[in-house]
Amino acid sequence: MSAPTKVTDQESCAAFDDVSTILQNAHMGLSSGRMSQQEYDGWLRLATRVLDRVPTSGEGAVSDGIAASKAAAPAIPLGTIAPPLIGGDAWNNAAPLAAACTAAGYVFVVESWTGG
Repeated sequence: MSAPTKVTDQESCAAFDDVSTILQNAHMGLSSGRMSQQEYDGWLRLATRVLDRVPTSGEGAVSDGIAASKAAAPAIPLGTIAPPLIGGDAWNNAAPLAAACTAAGYVFVVESWTGG
């Protein structure tokens, strides 16, 4: 049996990019009228669960930023209808993650495919 590998900051940042991609496309869908508020809220609830699964090393600025993001937008369990906190003001102010990821050598890339 091999020892577990340590999660790198780049892996954490890449996983966080998936959360950002979900948020970007959901926002574009709602603002362009392609989806209803109910569908948008469902995407945001999914984003909280994806965020909750973002791995970290448990140390350093990237891990701290992701921990702050998770605290600002706790995971909403599947099948639970609750207002998502992700994407709001608390979320936007909680995670100065871009600078930490840049310092770790990662470049954020959010993939947009909705609305264009």
